[in-house]
Amino acid sequence: MQEYNLLRRQLLETLLQMEEKLKVENGNDSNQKIGDIVSNNVVNSYPNGSTLDKVMFSVLELSEYLGVSTDSIYTMVRENQIPFVRIRRRILFYRESINAWICSNTSKN
Repeated sequence: MQEYNLLRRQLLETLLQMEEKLKVENGNDSNQKIGDIVSNNVVNSYPNGSTLDKVMFSVLELSEYLGVSTDSIYTMVRENQIPFVRIRRRILFYRESINAWICSNTSKN
């Protein structure tokens, strides 16, 4: 649920930014629809700016992203400490799930 709320918030922020950009470019009485802007600018991307090919991480990509060894990633998977998807023998990680996991496991000092 937290993941859903994070994604929803990012999407709403992006839409608001796009509406503001439209108002600035075309004046407040613009006839262009926000749907046209979305289809032109966001078709192959997500609110956080990642493209469709960066929606998921492999073990190696995640280890680089987090700055830990692949052994650490495999250990976290084995102990169910990190959200992952297994497709046959391949282990993958949704970028949004990882970002939400990072946020939920970050201590606030």
